[in-house]
Amino acid sequence: MGHAIHNHDLLCRYFGPVAALSAQTATRVNTIETEDCAAISMQFENGALATSAITLGAASDTTRLRLVFEHLTATSGDLPYAPAEGTWSFTARDPARQGEVDAVVAGLRGIKSGFVGYFAAIADAIAGDTGREVTLDDGRRSIELVTAIYSAARSGERIALPLAANAASYTGWVPEQGTTGMNDDVKQSRIP
Repeated sequence: MGHAIHNHDLLCRYFGPVAALSAQTATRVNTIETEDCAAISMQFENGALATSAITLGAASDTTRLRLVFEHLTATSGDLPYAPAEGTWSFTARDPARQGEVDAVVAGLRGIKSGFVGYFAAIADAIAGDTGREVTLDDGRRSIELVTAIYSAARSGERIALPLAANAASYTGWVPEQGTTGMNDDVKQSRIP
């Protein structure tokens, strides 16, 4: 999850809170004590659907977001762990409307992203221009999302969010004592 958390945070920034999710994780490639592959299916409160495919076994490190809307497809660059930093393409479904899309995108130039954007948003919020800053509630939702992903992967169940205070992994997701997070089935099924 550590390698995909920023992507998931971006998805939540774009689409709002996740309402429910399903997930599978595995250790398939690397000799590590945590997952190196994951497949996650998310449904957002607004009805949007997203899938997240994660692997640390690829020949190269790339990260990409592809957002498909009714009239537009937005595709990020593929900079590792920082898709918002790369060059995006915005394609109108109807080619006759590409000029409208290009005009909107041109109006967005200069908006900072990454850590520079993070600090700029904090400065703006301090000055009274709120809405872009990352809040404590955003951080809590991010941790809750990771908790739900691990819970879904371990239980095989679809998990609803927000998590109830009595949810099994609400207070933490460290594997039971005596396990490393990589069970014998995973060790035996690792691809050589």
